[in-house]
Amino acid sequence: MITDCHIHSFAKTEAPQTGAYVPPARDIRDYTDEAAPLGVRRAVVVQASVDGTDNSRLVEVLGTDGPVALRGVAMIDADADLQALHDAGIRATRIQDRARLGDSALDQLPRLAKRVAEVGWHIELNTEPRSFDRLADMMADLPEGLRLVLDHMGHVDPAAPSPLFRLLETGRVWAKLSPTRVSTDIGHYGDLSALIERLGAAFPDQIIWGSDWPHVMTPEPVPEIPPMLKLCREALSQDSFTRCMWDNPERLYGF
Repeated sequence: MITDCHIHSFAKTEAPQTGAYVPPARDIRDYTDEAAPLGVRRAVVVQASVDGTDNSRLVEVLGTDGPVALRGVAMIDADADLQALHDAGIRATRIQDRARLGDSALDQLPRLAKRVAEVGWHIELNTEPRSFDRLADMMADLPEGLRLVLDHMGHVDPAAPSPLFRLLETGRVWAKLSPTRVSTDIGHYGDLSALIERLGAAFPDQIIWGSDWPHVMTPEPVPEIPPMLKLCREALSQDSFTRCMWDNPERLYGF
């Protein structure tokens, strides 16, 4: 059984509120039609940047009945009612910190960490190696027990992963094995096999997997889920694969 810890769901007709791209008209039912036959039984819907901090659509999606159990990751502002979002199935907030996208919100981490710790959430960071040292310096001041998840393996260079490993060695940082933003071999991912094997061997309790469906801002050909699962099955031991795909997401998102 599989948990996909990183998907997005967009409206079929409504225009996006903000953002640098036009989202595809792919919603949660399109996702479950594609993923459920592959053994995906749980998924985490991540608030898309085009929706900003208005999580109303995300909350609506989490209330959808279907073959895949859902949790959510929100983007929040100072007025967000965290308990209401928690009751709707949200278990984390997300910080964007990508120079390429013009986002540099890592300064928000200490403030957001104090807020989300009150409802037992973690924080997901869409960040990159240029920020790793700064992130490490911040961690001592974060609430005890707060976990940080690096989207897309922290956009690390697969040939030079030492900065990523140093963060995971703290025990507080997890890596999301979403290959499409890191690999230059989309559809095969041969350049990630050794990295994922090392992560699974060294940090089996700190890895999760996400497809990044429906793959916005990703060059053609559009990635497919089966090759990603094949990569993880071949690179991870059976025990690490089970932890990555089922046990770890259960602990992190409270399925």
